[in-house]
Amino acid sequence: MKKVVLLIGIVAIMVGCSVDDSPNFFFDFVAVDSVAEIPEVFRVNEPHTLEVSFFRPTACHDFDGFNIVSTDNEREITVVTKVIEQDNGCATIANDRRTETLVFNARAPGEINLNFFNGNDADGNPIFLTFNVPIVE
Repeated sequence: MKKVVLLIGIVAIMVGCSVDDSPNFFFDFVAVDSVAEIPEVFRVNEPHTLEVSFFRPTACHDFDGFNIVSTDNEREITVVTKVIEQDNGCATIANDRRTETLVFNARAPGEINLNFFNGNDADGNPIFLTFNVPIVE
């Protein structure tokens, strides 16, 4: 019985003292610099490829996807980066422009307002690059 208690104690100490070497990370929104390939019109059920460019602020930021909030005929689109914190810090990067592809597929005729997050103004309010595009059959 003493051996079992001793074994449980040793296992508890090993688990309690283990070092968590998994990286710390968080998600961050970055401003869209420009959007290319915006067509004159979108066609229903036809995929449209948009080239979305942004600047990577640090060496720790990597593209993770797009966050899209949909309301009626509005889409608020933000670039999401995954930031993996490094022990030696995250070096700031100047002019590291990246371009990622966003595929948009309109479901019904009408008009769509695409609002790409472009940063915040002096008061902390979001600014958007806005494109109003008709959707046709």
